[in-house]
Amino acid sequence: MSALLDAAARAASDAALHRSAHDVVARLAPAAAGRSVVGVGVDAVDVARFRRILERRPGFTARFFTDTEQADARRSPDPSESLAARFAAKEAVMKALGTGLGGFALTDVEVRRSAGVGPTRNAPSVLLHGAAATVAEHRGAGLLHLSLTHTPQVAIAFVVAERRPSCSPS
Repeated sequence: MSALLDAAARAASDAALHRSAHDVVARLAPAAAGRSVVGVGVDAVDVARFRRILERRPGFTARFFTDTEQADARRSPDPSESLAARFAAKEAVMKALGTGLGGFALTDVEVRRSAGVGPTRNAPSVLLHGAAATVAEHRGAGLLHLSLTHTPQVAIAFVVAERRPSCSPS
């Protein structure tokens, strides 16, 4: 009898989860109407290896990171982890825009943290400059969504480049 009750409870839970996921998708679908993904990029950086590069090449940080990124990283408990995550983001942006590494200067991609309070406090975002902004415009990428995570071992960035919704009447 206990096994039957457990199976029934799991089925009810699965059904509730399905209804919940369906409700979320139904609420989000109108917001996504008219949008399309231009590209997706992901990159991972070995933090220990990146730290060694920073130690061996003191000019690396100034060459590949904007002043804003450098200042933000200095406020982090481990600037190497923070810079590694930003470096991964720059490469992920290049992949999402279809250029791959070397498509434009790494400083043309600036990773920022949002101000404010609540769930979006410190959320990462991307600001494009120069050639990166030009490539994004040519590809039709009006929105870049960025997610970062890092541990003492690895920094990972995930980017989705999306067309900006048009304002033309339907």
